[in-house]
Amino acid sequence: MSNEQKTLTKVIIDREEKQSLLEFATVLETIASRIRKDQSFIFTEGDKQTVITPTDPLKVEYKYEIKGDKHSFEIEFDWYEGQSKNESFSIH
Repeated sequence: MSNEQKTLTKVIIDREEKQSLLEFATVLETIASRIRKDQSFIFTEGDKQTVITPTDPLKVEYKYEIKGDKHSFEIEFDWYEGQSKNESFSIH
């Protein structure tokens, strides 16, 4: 067994709810607009606010699954604090 310590996962938000297609589209548009404008967005649940500030570069995953008559489409994006954007390079 390795002596390395495993990083514990801290769940900050875990929410599921039913929404109309229009409500869901509005949430996605709000997140995109806030990231574009402020590089962050705020998730508010009751009186608790969580500021989410993704940084470049992002690792983005899109996943579409079908199991019987259930369809699932997921968008996930991950980032690391303090990681800077990769410098572009070219070969001439």
